[in-house]
Amino acid sequence: MISPILLRTFVELVDTQHFTRTAEQLHMTQPGVSQHIKKLEQQLGAALLARYGKSFELTEAGQRLYDYAQNQVEAETQLRESIVGDNPEAGALQLACSGAMALRLYPALLALQQRYPALQVNLEAAPNQAIIERIKANQTDLGIVSQPCSDPVMTQQRLGQDLLCLVLPASTVPDQSKPDWELLLRLGFINHPDGHHYASQLLEANFASHYVGMDSLPQSGYINQLSQILLPVSMGLGFTVLPQSAVAVFPYPEQLTIASLDQPVSESIYLLHKKHRPLPQRYQLITELLASEWQ
Repeated sequence: MISPILLRTFVELVDTQHFTRTAEQLHMTQPGVSQHIKKLEQQLGAALLARYGKSFELTEAGQRLYDYAQNQVEAETQLRESIVGDNPEAGALQLACSGAMALRLYPALLALQQRYPALQVNLEAAPNQAIIERIKANQTDLGIVSQPCSDPVMTQQRLGQDLLCLVLPASTVPDQSKPDWELLLRLGFINHPDGHHYASQLLEANFASHYVGMDSLPQSGYINQLSQILLPVSMGLGFTVLPQSAVAVFPYPEQLTIASLDQPVSESIYLLHKKHRPLPQRYQLITELLASEWQ
């Protein structure tokens, strides 16, 4: 590692082009300045100055080192400005949520970025536990999960709740019908990254005498593309379970049937972030947006 003290002496010498003046500026002796340059050359294994008389020119290595030092100064300046100047309308927004939740939130997040072009929205779709791990590793600043988090390093805020929907093909099931277990077996389950989590809650509540786990259901397909989860259902290839907010954004609702259930199931939605890691001001825009979504 290049000594910052030696590097400072070198930069000052290049700027003043004078050993004595450099010594005065740094409150050193002239031999001390020369000694710093010599140590720096020893560290780098290359001559930095081509001396002639009382003057000098930079060698190629010296010019590269000076350019490096200038870049370091600029980087430090930008770092200090970014730390001190916490712009509430600029910077990266790191958010993670389920794939189904992303279907609901991503258009609103993009609209927020259109309103504040200096923002950069970064949305990661992931299961609950993966979201928690990302926040703990400082890979994501905010997370939206559908289960309470008891991890002591996290803080959580309940946003609201989302109704889970049993979604079937309209071509197979009359509107608002109550499907039986045999129909679900014939259709098969269209799985997705949060599929088992959602389906196990809903099926346990409404088909308790038949449901003994997701392994008891044939799987008709799997898709992790956020916007495509309901497509195979609309084509009659199976059924799935999704939050109502995700179903609402499907562009062909007439091709789907939302089953009428004896025991509706909703799940609470929580906003998570790291307890002792203060969020930049720009995240206030996100919290306001989320609050409006669950009014």
